[in-house]
Amino acid sequence: MILTKHETEWFAKGSIEGTGRVPQYRISGLPPGEHALVAEFPDRGWCILRWNDDWHGNWTGEYATADAAIAALSEEIAGTAIA
Repeated sequence: MILTKHETEWFAKGSIEGTGRVPQYRISGLPPGEHALVAEFPDRGWCILRWNDDWHGNWTGEYATADAAIAALSEEIAGTAIA
């Protein structure tokens, strides 16, 4: 499985310090029906959000880079497929 990041961004207001632009990537190459975003939060580093039609996750992880978050996502998905 090859995951690919696609640059996007969102504008934060409220609970995220330093409201404004937040670097974010939409991730493609996931199993059918799965979706994920990777975004950088000023106080946590890079985090992952996963969801599908049946459930919606929460932002998880604290990674140093977007690529480190994507590598962790890839490992997580590979582990899920085995289980």
